[in-house]
Amino acid sequence: MKLEDVIVEDVPGKRVLLMGNEAIARGAIEAGVDVAAAYPGTPASEILETLALAAPKLGFHAEWSTNEKVAFEVAAGAALTGVRALAAFKNAGLNWVMDMFMTLVYGGVRGGFVIAVGDDPDAHYSSNEQDTRFVAFYGEIPCLEPADQQEAKDMTRYAFELSERLELPVFVRSVTRICHASGDIELGKIEKPKRRPVFDKHYGMPWRWDVYGPPGPVEKHRWLHGRMPLAKKIVEKLPWNKLELRGKPKFGVIASGIAASYTREAVRALKLENEVAFLKIGTPTPLPEKLVTKLLKAVRSVLVVEEGEPLVELQVQALAKDVNPRVKIVGKRTGALPPVGEINTDIVASSLARFVGKRIPKDRARELLKAKAKPLVAPRSSTLCAGCPHLGTYWALKQALRKIGGNVPIVNGDIGCYEQGGYGIAGKEIKPSFSSESVSYPIEAPYETLDTNYIMGGGIGLMQGQFHAGYKDGRVVAVAGDSTFFHACIPAVINAVYNKVKGLFLVFDNSWTAMTGHQPNPGTGMTATGEEAKTLRIEDIARACGVESIKIVDPFDLEATTAAIEEALRGDKFAIVISRRVCTLQAQREKQFVGKRMIFDRDKCVGCKICVSFGCPGIVFKDGKAGLDPIICNGCGMCAQVCSTGAIRVGE
Repeated sequence: MKLEDVIVEDVPGKRVLLMGNEAIARGAIEAGVDVAAAYPGTPASEILETLALAAPKLGFHAEWSTNEKVAFEVAAGAALTGVRALAAFKNAGLNWVMDMFMTLVYGGVRGGFVIAVGDDPDAHYSSNEQDTRFVAFYGEIPCLEPADQQEAKDMTRYAFELSERLELPVFVRSVTRICHASGDIELGKIEKPKRRPVFDKHYGMPWRWDVYGPPGPVEKHRWLHGRMPLAKKIVEKLPWNKLELRGKPKFGVIASGIAASYTREAVRALKLENEVAFLKIGTPTPLPEKLVTKLLKAVRSVLVVEEGEPLVELQVQALAKDVNPRVKIVGKRTGALPPVGEINTDIVASSLARFVGKRIPKDRARELLKAKAKPLVAPRSSTLCAGCPHLGTYWALKQALRKIGGNVPIVNGDIGCYEQGGYGIAGKEIKPSFSSESVSYPIEAPYETLDTNYIMGGGIGLMQGQFHAGYKDGRVVAVAGDSTFFHACIPAVINAVYNKVKGLFLVFDNSWTAMTGHQPNPGTGMTATGEEAKTLRIEDIARACGVESIKIVDPFDLEATTAAIEEALRGDKFAIVISRRVCTLQAQREKQFVGKRMIFDRDKCVGCKICVSFGCPGIVFKDGKAGLDPIICNGCGMCAQVCSTGAIRVGE
């Protein structure tokens, strides 16, 4: 069966294979979610994607919002009327909602409001490893942390009920290894409640949804504090908090979320089931303090295992000072586990063995095999797809910067497929510089173009700061994609016009939110559920913001794109160049793109590697000559424009 059929099946007890994000979506469906909103962000994108498949069939609303802040407010607004709502983000996306989040909790919500977050330990898809459990702790609301896909579904379903009982939002914190791994799931019954949205501005307290209304923010904060005792009482009885205590063990282990799954495997591998007391935690905040206390009083030392920062460990240490000051607590803060990066069963087993004083026998055969394989593994850089329009845009930018001159231009990056312009080349040694002057570095490939890159919408703001700082050693440039433009760049564009900035803003417009899986955005002409929508144009918005210099180019035309960028760089005003061509992968899927017939003449190739520096994975180099990979090449024709000897050309 297709996912869109499985996800709406109302067959309680049926077992299916679902990815963690799909399981979270199913939990929301079983709970009878009425409104769901999100902005694409790996590793959490599939939550809303899955809900969007079900929404037309089950009659609820699902949307891709322009950014996470808007998504959060859409879901919150729905929850204020008493219906059930969900907002889903990746770790970094949660940062966008903090202002509204920290204020919303002062009055709470009326309907169930679940915030599903996908954290990314080891930064597989992200610019940081932030642990969003601290946001729940900071906001004084419960956080549920699943250990596997079944719990991801069940916790999400229950989170709506808990939210309504506490009248507060509830976090469901997942991580990459749950989000993007599949597990055996037992389906539950789909609720089909008839919730009529209502509104009462004095519901439960005066000016309930107006934080400034009397009795004011301080009293509403007092109300929020008053919810925690009830939350603590509830978590003690949840099935996801479980203590296994046999006999009189000296050692105890407390593990939260997916770390509990790793720990259970490690305990079994080391055959410590009867030697170690094990407390599995599904609510890292608030902790089930009675269960923790029982463990702390029963053992001499405790190992705390968790994915991310030592949130549980800090709380356990604080509690131990009151209930058993002599118990020894170890974890990430003490070096018992690595303080950064992702943990796994092997890491936990190694830490657990040291903790109990047991040696792990070395797997000599495995070590020998790894040693033999290591020299065979070549460093591999991430690359843009063959025929990606961004390759043409980066090539044109490089050529234009060369023509302009100037010692050290600054190219400020942003988040999307084009962020790979700052990934560098694997295997290329880079030594740190301690120069007190600007330093120029050659752009040998598009993957060495970006000089700064942090967050969505950050590049254009950084560019303005560099301009106002009086940077004169080269031109300042910012780049962003179409989805990022709608998400985070519009206020910065207004700011650039208002504060008389001079510089180039280069927009890579491929009509989709491609980096996270080709979700639609306001420039696509389609909603999350596939309905036709008005297509917004970046140039129209920029013009409305007061931008006077706007050019639109086709990145497959390298000469024209280079000329437009060069003209903007030479100008004396804030300029936007929009490099527009639909994502080649998506165009091929929709049969909107048929490539040209490319011909490679080996005799004409002089081995100059200029085509290689273009950065397309469809170009190969072997035995001193370039070539085209017929399997990968899709006939975009850009490489023929780059080749100066005619070795690559477009055929009939």
